[in-house]
Amino acid sequence: MTNNMAQLYQQVCDHARQTAMIASIESVLGWDDHTYLPAAAGDYRAEQITFLTGQVHQRWVDKAFGDWLDTLAADHLATHPATDTAVVIHRLKRQRDRRIKLPQSLVEELTRTAVLGQLAWQEARAQNDYAKFRPYLQKTITLKKQQAEALGFNDHPYDALLDEFEPEEQTANVGRVLSGLREQLVPLVAAILNSGRQPRMEILKRNFPVEVQKTFGQRAAEAIGYDFKRGRLDVTVHPFCATLGPHDCRITARYDENFFNMAFFAVMHEAGHGIYEQALPADYYGLPLCEAASMGIHESQSRMWENFVGRSRRFGGIIYPWPKPSFHSRSVMSRWKTFILPLTTYGRR
Repeated sequence: MTNNMAQLYQQVCDHARQTAMIASIESVLGWDDHTYLPAAAGDYRAEQITFLTGQVHQRWVDKAFGDWLDTLAADHLATHPATDTAVVIHRLKRQRDRRIKLPQSLVEELTRTAVLGQLAWQEARAQNDYAKFRPYLQKTITLKKQQAEALGFNDHPYDALLDEFEPEEQTANVGRVLSGLREQLVPLVAAILNSGRQPRMEILKRNFPVEVQKTFGQRAAEAIGYDFKRGRLDVTVHPFCATLGPHDCRITARYDENFFNMAFFAVMHEAGHGIYEQALPADYYGLPLCEAASMGIHESQSRMWENFVGRSRRFGGIIYPWPKPSFHSRSVMSRWKTFILPLTTYGRR
């Protein structure tokens, strides 16, 4: 690497890291929007996040940044695709090539609608009133169609949007995969429903105080590897995982005092996302080397911890004794025993 190319590569990395810093501030506001934001603050929060989205977009489409990437992409630095340097160059260039196709006005309106729509959805959900959310959903669909047209596609409009989550994936291929699953799953579900065997739902619907669930969920997340020195567990309407910085990954859950499963398995699921994020190389934050490979890979990790570990009999046996040293209430322990012991043996005959 010549000195000139090394300096140019450093410029590109510095620009990308600074852009990521602005995006991370946007993420902090987004996390707060989903957790602690006062109800009356939604409109201004939408403008705050929209403003930052616009700043991030401007930095991506900056002409000088594009020229630097073009120069590096034509250099021998980018000829060995397995090297860290080549990955950074090619991935940044690929992301910028998508960005420059999108008008800033569209990018900003998508963000504004998403923030306001999320707040409207929360209100509509609480009041069971779909009409409050309908206009935001309709507008989002319209904007997403405009986004697909701007990005361009060969076969299906969703190809342009799918690429953001699964690079180079095609809607037609996803359809083939899902069709194959349907062939196996539909008969399986039908066989279960027609078996005449009913699950013992009373096991799952006992009273468990929310604070007990929170403490227990945090311990379970920590046990499987989620680092609370670099993360949090908070309450939200719909669980999610958000990375706000190189050592700041937040997970959330919602609680039902009379249904233990909802929060517990949400925590396991989101902790799986968080473990993946926390394992990414923080020194490269802001560069493609510290980004998830794809949404499918991300979801594979969350589902593994939620379903393969969290729902296993062996894990149930491990977590059964935990409340004993932590919760001294006899009524809590009685409810815990009636829940976890049948769960760990569920399905045995």
